[in-house]
Amino acid sequence: MAFMTGILFFFGTGFLISRLSGGAWLPTINDKGAFALMVMFVLVGISHFAKAEKIEAMIPPHWPYRHAMNYLSGAAEIILGILVLSTATRTWGAYGLLLLLLAVFPANIYVAAIKPSFYNISRLFFQPVYMGWVWYFCIR
Repeated sequence: MAFMTGILFFFGTGFLISRLSGGAWLPTINDKGAFALMVMFVLVGISHFAKAEKIEAMIPPHWPYRHAMNYLSGAAEIILGILVLSTATRTWGAYGLLLLLLAVFPANIYVAAIKPSFYNISRLFFQPVYMGWVWYFCIR
């Protein structure tokens, strides 16, 4: 839910940036949607490094290479997030984000099962929304 709030906030920020720049920056609705994705995925990717223990706790303990998976997914979020900002690389970045969102879904299921809270369970329902956002603003 915090991720969705962030996306909506930065989507609105994209409109403000476009307005203040006279449409020179983020001229299209897709640019604004991709900007919001970029900011949120880069921020979340950074959290994989800044709060590694917290993120690694979401990975089932029986999975191998949990530490490496955390850093790899964090780096992928940062790189793919940056790729969606440019129209030249947006489609590749978007497909990568869709694959990444699919790949981390089992970890979200695990967290919802071991620590059932409104936040953890809501993440399962928002994942398709994020995938829809990626598709709508970056691929269609």
